[in-house]
Order: sequence, then C-alpha cells, then structure tokens
Amino acid sequence: MQVSPYQSHWLLHPNVYVAPKVNEPILIDGNLEKDQWSSVPWSSPFDDIRGEDDAPSSSRPSPECRTRVKMLWDQDFLYIGAMIESNMEVRATFHQRNSPIYHEDSDFEVFVDPDSSCHFYKELEMNPINTVWNLMLDKPYIDGGQEHSGRIAKPGDDNYYDVNRQKTAVRVVEGSLNEAGGKRTVWTVEIALSHSDTLKHSLSRGIQNSKPTEGDRWRINFSRVEEKGMINWTWQRQRVWDPLRRSYLGKVDMHMPDAWGYVKFGPSVEDAKKANVWIGEIPSEQISEGKSDAVDPNWPLLLVAMNVYYAQRAFFDLHGNFANVLEELKAYVDEKILEPFLGEISLSTQNTSYFVEVKESSGGVVTVDNNRLTTITLKLDGQDYQKAYK
Repeated sequence: MQVSPYQSHWLLHPNVYVAPKVNEPILIDGNLEKDQWSSVPWSSPFDDIRGEDDAPSSSRPSPECRTRVKMLWDQDFLYIGAMIESNMEVRATFHQRNSPIYHEDSDFEVFVDPDSSCHFYKELEMNPINTVWNLMLDKPYIDGGQEHSGRIAKPGDDNYYDVNRQKTAVRVVEGSLNEAGGKRTVWTVEIALSHSDTLKHSLSRGIQNSKPTEGDRWRINFSRVEEKGMINWTWQRQRVWDPLRRSYLGKVDMHMPDAWGYVKFGPSVEDAKKANVWIGEIPSEQISEGKSDAVDPNWPLLLVAMNVYYAQRAFFDLHGNFANVLEELKAYVDEKILEPFLGEISLSTQNTSYFVEVKESSGGVVTVDNNRLTTITLKLDGQDYQKAYK
C-alpha cells in the first residue's frame, strides 16, 4: 500500500457530522423525542475548548455536565438539537433579544461559516428561557473583525445584522433554573437555522442565493458557556498551529473558524442505510486516516495555507512586517505539513499585507490573505485522494 503524503494532514482534520435529510419541516418546540430525531445519532460529548491534551483537568466537564448535539436538514433549514446536562446552577436572567447572554447566563452557541472563508460567519447564542442573540462577524476579532448585530446597531446602520426565518425553542426537561448547584438539571435546545439567513453576505463560490445540496460541507462548531465565560466546552476543540512553540495547541478562542468542525449534508436515513452511508459523527479513526468521503478533500491545502497565515502573524509581531519569501518563515512553519506542497506555494507580500496561494497537482487551489480571508477556487472530488493512495 502506498502511503498518502497527506497522512499528517488527516491526523489534524476536525470532527465531521453527516446530517441526514428530512422531507418535511420539523416543528420547533424543544422536544427532541419527536420521530424525526429518533434515528439521528448524538455527537460525541463536548470537552474543554482547548481539548483534552491542552486543557487543565479541572476545566474539563464531568460526566454530570454532558453536552451533545445532533443535526438534520431540508431544503430550507439546518436543524440542530442539543441536550445540556448540569449539576451546577443553570442561569437564565436575560429576557431581551440580542443581549450578551454569555456574560451572565448558561449559554448554548452555534457558529457557522458556510463557505469556509473565515469572513461574514454567523453566531447564535441562546439561554435556557429561549432568549437569543444573533450576530455576524465580518472577520475574526484578532484580524480586526467587527460585530454586526441588533445589539449594537439599528436597521439601516452599517453594523446591523439580524435573521428573518430562524426558529428556536427550549425545554427544561429535568430540574429547575436559577437555583444553587448540586441538583441535576437538563435542558434541550431545538433550532432551525434558515439557509437564507446563514448564506446571506457569504463571499465565495456564489452561494448567497443558493441552498445546500447533498454532499455539501459547511464549517460549524458549538459551544456551551457557563459561569460568566469561565467555562467553555465545545464540540470541536479550537486547536491551531502555534509558530513560536512549534506545535498545535488548543486556544480559548471560538473566533478561529479555520479550527471548526464540519457538517456534511447527507442523504435521508433510509437512503443512507440502502447505500451504506454513515450518518452522524464520523469515527475519529476514519477521519485520521483520510478514509471517509466525509472529510474535506481540500483539507491538506487549507492546513498549509493556515500554517503560513499563523507563521506570518508571528513574523509580523516580531519584525513589524510580513515575510517576503517562504524561506523567511522557515522557523515559524510546520515543515512536515508544507513538504508535499513545496514548489506549489506562492507568496505575494507588501509591507502591511500578503497573499498566499497553495496548489495541489489534482487541481485544488486555496488562498489566504493577512485578514484570514480564505478562498477555495477549485473544489476537488472527494475521492481523488482515496483513489491515489489506497
């Protein structure tokens, strides 16, 4: 068997959840025992945002504080169900829409970047009494990003953003709210994210006026916040390349869309059974070996481009300018990750900006600039890598 040159890349691929399709709209009432949800698998439990390798053991959730999600989709909505278990106080104090929920309350959050651009991605926060806050980030905060929401702006203002067709519901199925911790409390969240809301303002691949089709992938992550932001548990750990420590490290920062997981839009449960297609979260061993067609075929390219992005950030912090050639970044990149693409990485730099392009021989092209704007200009067939290295 020929060894894939992307073996190290697949080991770093994020979680993937294959969401089955439903043919009829789901009534959003917070009840996750409805027939539509019964055959949909739960995700793996959330862990500390930094991941088990990098987080202090005291910050990781106990079995009594389990959080899991599941997903479905149809032609109009991405449906999300979550079950949030707790033995601590479950707080719900905000009643006004677009309040900063994580400042005080128990908080469930959804982050979606449908075109993998790291720009104009959407965030939803919810508390246990179904108060919601919708916002959009034009780019990540550390890249100079600005919040767009009804919290900070009014309709017509440049920084205003809100949703039109989103539906949310919450149920407290065990225990009670705003009582001292120690007692078991369970609350469920049910969400219908409208594709028209999610795709609005998206930049690449002309998807603003389209809808997802079977086989498409979106970047997505989920977060549970407790104790005024001191606790942050996520589905996909936020782990990226640290150029100065020369390793991949977990960060307490949800606003790194390049570290999020994926939702893949799959067939119906019935069709998946007939075609032997996996539904739910893909087992980690299938992802780490690149054996599942649910992985992003452009992941090796994306990983290389983001490796250069983080290296350039470190270089700029140290020297006051960006590197002009890749050789100047040698001390800041993961050479093992870049090695299969050497000769196919081009760097165009001015003093305060740069643009990196990474190509793959089968035709994939990924670009990233100093604002983390990411474009995938040619999408590969998900089987290309598998055919070459089986």
